[in-house]
Amino acid sequence: MARARNHRRIRAARLAIGLVLTSSLALGHATLSMAQNVTPALGTTVDSLLAAGRQLSPTVRAAALETAAAAAKADAAGALDDPTLSTNYQNYRSGSQNFNMTFIMLSQEFPLWGKRDLRHQAALADVDAARGRERAAQDELDEQIKLAYARYYVVTQAIAINQEIAKLARQMRGAATARYGQGSGDQIGAVTALTEQTRAATDAAGLEEERASAIARINALLARPAGAALAKPLRLRPLPAVLPGIDALLSRARASNPTLFASNADIRGAEAAQTLAGKAWLPGVTIGAGPVTQTHAPTGVNAEVSINIPLQWAPKEAGEREAAARLGAAQQRFSATLAEIQGDLESALARLNASRRVEMLLRTQLLPQYQAAFRSMLANYGQGHGDLTGVLEIEHRLHDTQLELLRIQTDQQAALAAIERLIGSDL
Repeated sequence: MARARNHRRIRAARLAIGLVLTSSLALGHATLSMAQNVTPALGTTVDSLLAAGRQLSPTVRAAALETAAAAAKADAAGALDDPTLSTNYQNYRSGSQNFNMTFIMLSQEFPLWGKRDLRHQAALADVDAARGRERAAQDELDEQIKLAYARYYVVTQAIAINQEIAKLARQMRGAATARYGQGSGDQIGAVTALTEQTRAATDAAGLEEERASAIARINALLARPAGAALAKPLRLRPLPAVLPGIDALLSRARASNPTLFASNADIRGAEAAQTLAGKAWLPGVTIGAGPVTQTHAPTGVNAEVSINIPLQWAPKEAGEREAAARLGAAQQRFSATLAEIQGDLESALARLNASRRVEMLLRTQLLPQYQAAFRSMLANYGQGHGDLTGVLEIEHRLHDTQLELLRIQTDQQAALAAIERLIGSDL
């Protein structure tokens, strides 16, 4: 009889813990709904972290400086080379007189056949490639921040639930100890209550460590001090009501994916470089002019036009082969990037669609059935009918379903962040 009473007390304790878990989840959702009307502080929403990342991240700032450097280089890409100033002195004797002449020449080389425009086009393509890499760095940072925030949100929710469990465990231990002291209880009940309290304290230590790790990860992404505090997270990002198909996502990726944009710019730059290498066989023109001074004669003018003769075939042929190879490599990188994006998009979209179907089944079918069965069995047990084991079993299934929903929501956030990075914009 005593053993049966102990089993009933243990089951009742577990049942009470399950009730607290269920009520704490409902209370948490209500609290989050009220907090949505408050102006977000850093950490309350993922948008606050994304905005801070765009301003504070040294990775993004470095990419922006690379773009600025490429733009500065492009400004002078089509300019002429510096002119050359030369002087020539001649001294000679004619009859009984000495004569000297001084030539001063200012010459300028002029590339013909559109070579300057091609250099400028290649430099502008480099600017676009740098701009694409800058956007890609921003999108990768956004994805990491979204994932870090989802982790921060989940562990914060787990801490809130654990606090309720710890509170109940303390109450259970106090009641069990008092009953044992009065002789109406037994030692097993007191030990069980102490075990529940210790387990809650152990879980709390692990959760606090995980929460500190999540905060440290976010601070690292934002280049904030390691111990900088964050506000309590309020909610996860909402999912779109209707998900686009893979063809629509691929179309958006081709138009907006920054890595594809940078790869396409590399192709344009390689094409301009290949055309420029082909024009290396065409000569350039150098034009010069300047005054001539000489003794016993008025000052004159000297002018010249020179044309370089492209006789060295080996460097030009090598340059053409190099340009063709670089163009082919850029085209292959574009194809590889596009194929990788397509595969990643299909995988992320499949994960998101599957998780949404599972979530719908859990919310519309399994969860309502468990809730109805739990309420019915709990009411019957309160009236002295039924078995506590069945009540605990259905309560455990209800709780596991709620935790599974939370895990699914986390997976959905990861898939959503991956899709948005791949298409280069919010979904």
